[in-house]
Amino acid sequence: MARSFSDEINELRLFDNISNSTLVLYYRDPTTEERTAYANESVQRKRNKIITKVPETRIKFGSMIMTGFRDGDFTIKKNGQESPMSSDASSPNYCADWKPWFNKKAADLLMLLAAHVFDASAETEADEFDATGDEDDAEKN
Repeated sequence: MARSFSDEINELRLFDNISNSTLVLYYRDPTTEERTAYANESVQRKRNKIITKVPETRIKFGSMIMTGFRDGDFTIKKNGQESPMSSDASSPNYCADWKPWFNKKAADLLMLLAAHVFDASAETEADEFDATGDEDDAEKN
């Protein structure tokens, strides 16, 4: 599958230990400017000190790129009962203020989303070596 340059919505499937279920988060690709801002905000230098703001930055940028979630993956109490929540405006369970709920109650998921998209969006392929593993043996080289 090719990496698309179109403005499609992506999904991140994850297993949530708190709800003991699989959740689906929808997000858009960040812009180059957002990727740069994320890196700049994560680690800052103030005089002679290095200040890491990784959790705060992940929450901010995870919230920024998150576009929604699968219907029924989250609930909210309405009239004393748990009701399904939706980020889809055409759903009968639509909750217009869904994003602030994530910032307040599910920041861990925003951090995971940001880490997935900004910190680990790709990885290099490991070099192949033969079955004996001799190529990494310092004594034989």
